[in-house]
Order: sequence, then structure tokens, then C-alpha cells
Amino acid sequence: MLSPIQKEIVELSGNLIVRASAGTGKTHTMVSKIEYDIAHCHTHKAVAAITFTIKAAAEIKDRLTIDTSNHFIGTNNSFAIEEIIKPFMKDVFGRAYKLDMSTDYSVKVKTFAEGLVKIKDEQILCSYANSKENFIFQLALEILQKSKACQLYLKAKYFKIYVDEYQDCDKDMHALFMYICESLNIDTFVVGDEKQSIYMWRGAYPKAFMSIWDREDFSKKFMRDNFRSCQQIQNYSNLLCDETRDLYKTVDDLSSVIVICTTRSNWVASVTQYLDTNKKCALLRYSKANAEAGAKALSDGDMEFTYIPQTPISEITTDAAWLYNAIAKYFILPKYSAYDFRDEIPNGVVGNKKILNYIKKSLSLLDECIKQEDISAFVKRVEVIADYLGYDTKEEHCKKVYETICDPKFHPAFKMDELKRIAITFHSSKGLEFEQVVLFVSDYKLSSEEDVYNHYVAATRAKTKLILVYVNGDWSAGQFAKNINNILGKSGLKMKDVATIVNCTECISD
Repeated sequence: MLSPIQKEIVELSGNLIVRASAGTGKTHTMVSKIEYDIAHCHTHKAVAAITFTIKAAAEIKDRLTIDTSNHFIGTNNSFAIEEIIKPFMKDVFGRAYKLDMSTDYSVKVKTFAEGLVKIKDEQILCSYANSKENFIFQLALEILQKSKACQLYLKAKYFKIYVDEYQDCDKDMHALFMYICESLNIDTFVVGDEKQSIYMWRGAYPKAFMSIWDREDFSKKFMRDNFRSCQQIQNYSNLLCDETRDLYKTVDDLSSVIVICTTRSNWVASVTQYLDTNKKCALLRYSKANAEAGAKALSDGDMEFTYIPQTPISEITTDAAWLYNAIAKYFILPKYSAYDFRDEIPNGVVGNKKILNYIKKSLSLLDECIKQEDISAFVKRVEVIADYLGYDTKEEHCKKVYETICDPKFHPAFKMDELKRIAITFHSSKGLEFEQVVLFVSDYKLSSEEDVYNHYVAATRAKTKLILVYVNGDWSAGQFAKNINNILGKSGLKMKDVATIVNCTECISD
């Protein structure tokens, strides 16, 4: 079922920008629109659904009820690399550049020229040392602007592109997507929420998203109704930002948002008495160290929390990253089969009985390597599988796969859906939801726009209960108290008007 605003979005043609606040059903709307647009397209052309993560792309694929084999559904980087750079690099830079290049963002360069040398001499697509610039997208735009063949290819193949989480785009991504829209006249659908821009530290440029909102050649829709969180949590999160402040609705029951003023030594006992043990809960902290320490403290307090770590393979950014994750999932997840492995092969590579049999045999051989604790044999076997599927590997990456599989402390990262109570960083929580969420206000001083956005994202993960922990004497918590009262004061409110405050109320309500 679609709400009236979702139905309007789905049926609109042409360029369209959607501002979608947290919990408004953004993914459902985007999937519905893709299906509608494809059904009403009377040409052979395809669509490109572009996301930031492999996980998000997989979710869109899973939700679509149509055959996606002729369409592109993948990440920003994979679109730039597979649809522009690899096919047309030679067209612009000459035959000295080989097309069988690999991607490794851990390799850093300072200039565009250095990046070209890396590709020419080592066949490596790398990244800039300066995270505010994006070599991949600068290169893609350079190729697209200069290659007539590339322009004709994209115009002939695609009638529409969809870009998810546009507020996380950097300046170079924005430049490429707007070139495709303006110069190639391919209809463009962008969806995002400037309030959920939490990656400015690595180059995200939310002003690019808002610049599209100001354009006359884009239709505009604003999805503001949060279907995830209860009204009180909606009230609290909406009051944080100017554009949603008018959605505030008075409620009599303030028990869904609780501010607990406590001490560093007593916070566990203070928090656990307000948690429903039967509902899923997440402790969200800014740093990995604090998330892990928080999980231990809560578990020592007789309420088991599992820390979700970053795995050794989580930061691998080569084009073989999907393979490493698929191998890990096969050995860690009981219900993950060779069929699931086959389905994760990008772009439907071969995907027949022959490839399935090969995968089954290969996974069996990997199992023997693990049982025999033979890491060298394991590495060689992964390399063979990768070569068969057309991917390059690195020995150190294959060793990280082995470590991920063999060390149980990393397994929770693959089993989050099965766990009732977890502790993670709030950056890792984006796109997730939990019945209950516990935050430490010291992680969000609210002294900058980025701080406010971070707090908004964290708070809107909660469905039925949000607990804010205020540790007495913490300077950062004091800054939060000062700034939240200033923010709420814009509506003539104080914290005591939107939350239940327990213990020393003077800390935050005055």
C-alpha cells in the first residue's frame, strides 16, 4: 500500500527530487517507483538504481518483483567503474591502459595524474589521500565528457537513473550525476534527507542535494511522516530540525523518551530498569571502543548485550569484496547456502548449474582447509575461485577472510537480525531500526549542524523507546543540555515538555 504522497511520487514523470525524513518509507517508495517506471516504459531501455552500499543494493533487488537482469542495481562506485571507466578508459586515454584493472581504495594518491599512472602501470583504481575529493568520479566524468561513445552508450541503455541517499554524495559524485541529467537528458530521480547527512567528515556534501531542491527542472516532493517511531519519539526528533519542527503534536504520555541523569558508575543500573527485556534494543555510541565497553558493562549488569565489531573484511574496498563476504557468510550463517552464494555474484555472472556445481565443490574444499587449519591452502583456494569468476585477490585479504571465519568474536556482525540486544556505533546503525535505543548525550554536543544530524539519525532508529543517558559532571553532556534547550526553546519548549526526566532534573531541564 502506498500513502497519497508515495503514490504521487511513484506516478510523477521527469526529473524528481524527494526529501524523505527518517522512517517515511523511502526504500518502499523507491522500489515502487522503479517498478512503475519500468512497467510504463515502452522502449528497450533499462534503469540504473544507484546506492551507497552493497547491502542497500541487495535490499532493492530483493524487494523488486520484476526481472532485474537487464538493469543496473549497484553502488555509486560500481556504476562509475563498470559503466563508464572500464569500458571507455582506452577511448579517452589510449591503448596503454588495460581494461582488466582492479579497485583498491587503500591505495592513495595526491593528484589526478598520479591516479592515472597507477592505472596505467599497475592496473589499480585507487583513491585520493584527501577524502574530500573523489578520484573515481573525477575520472568517470572526464571520460564521459570526452568520450562520444560513452555518451551514446549511456543514452542508448538508460531511460532513468535513481540515486539513493543523495545527501551522502560528495561534490564529484554530484557533478557526474548532474552531467548525466543535463547533458545526456536522462531522467534523474534523487532521494535523500539532509538531516541524515552523517558522513561530511569523509566528503559528503549535503548542500549538493539541497541545490537540486532549488532547481526548476526537478519536481519536488517532501515525505515527512515517520511511520517507524511512536509520536513522542517523532516529536523529539522533529524538533531538532527547522524543516520538521511544525510536525510537533502534543502528547500526554512522555514515557517513550526518557532522560536519565546518572553517574558514570551507576548508569547501567539506571538504564536497565527502564528497558523492556522482551523487545529488541540497541546501544548506539559514537566510538567503537565505547560501544564495546558499553556492551560489556551492560552484560556484567545481567542484561546480555552483544558488541557488533567491524570485521577484518569490512573495510576491504576492492571489487572482490563481495566474494570475501559471501565466503564468510557461507561458513558463519547456518542457513546461507551455495545457492545464496551464487545469487550474490554481481551482474548475474553465468549463474547456471555449472557454476553452482563449481561453487559447491570449491566451498567444500575451503571447508577442508579450515578443518585442517591450513591458512596457506585456504588462501590459494580463494584465489582460484576468484580467478574462475574473473576477480583479482590479494593474499592479505584472503587471510582476513580466514580470520573472520575462524575467530568467533566477528560472527555477531553477520547475525545482527538474530540478536535481541546489541551495541554498535551510530554510524553503523543508519538504515536500521530497533524497538528501543539507548544513547549517551555526550556523543552529541549539538554544537554544529553535523552534531544535530548525527543525533537525529541516532534518535530516529528507535520505534517505541528512546533513552538518553546524561552522565553528571561530563562536560560534553553539559554542552548537549545547553544546546538542546536552545533548540527546543525555538518552539517555546524545554526538555521536560518532551521527555520524562529522572533523577537530577536540574541538570537538563532548567
